[in-house]
Amino acid sequence: MGWEDFNFSLMQAGDFSIDAHSLILRVFDIASNALDEEWKKDSEDFNKSIAEAYAVDESEGSYLSQEKDWEEHLYRQRMQGVGALALDWLMSKLQDALHSAKRYLDSTHPPKPPYKGDGWIGKVSNEFQQRFNIEFSNGPIPFERIQELVLARNAGVHRDRGNLDTYLAKIPKPAFVDEEIQFFVTKDALVLIIQECETFLKWVVSEIEKLRPITKASK
Repeated sequence: MGWEDFNFSLMQAGDFSIDAHSLILRVFDIASNALDEEWKKDSEDFNKSIAEAYAVDESEGSYLSQEKDWEEHLYRQRMQGVGALALDWLMSKLQDALHSAKRYLDSTHPPKPPYKGDGWIGKVSNEFQQRFNIEFSNGPIPFERIQELVLARNAGVHRDRGNLDTYLAKIPKPAFVDEEIQFFVTKDALVLIIQECETFLKWVVSEIEKLRPITKASK
């Protein structure tokens, strides 16, 4: 495979950054801000109605309080959905970029599966180590943070308690949970994991680039 094709592979790191900021973060911002504004208005309306109801009939005020709690629960679920979408999208883009980078050394460092590991990220990590002698744990970002993205994404997309428990068991200080230890994505946490994925991916690409064959076309 020619150097032009290899160079196209290296462009995946730049494409990842563009998609992460212009698509994933942008959609997260718009959706979460809209939900926040909606709930802020609804909450204010509920508080006014509850106060008025309690002044007339305590049971009516209690009923409205319960209704408010239910609507807040729905708001939290909607926010969890937005967060799950963002992490799923981000993980998918990272996965695509890593797979693309490794494919462009197939002729000089052919794959020899099967590769071992926990989930796709574990298998890709093992493949990079076996084929290219690239240890993800030696990168500029703790590899646990990349693993956390995958675990948190699983907890958000697959909403059974088992995936959340797995996430909490493997990550001592999880970034994608709220004060009730439920899956939740804040903008600050999303921005940070995007930045860390960018740094990690650029490092991987630089390590791959060191292994490219030296040819007349590339001199």
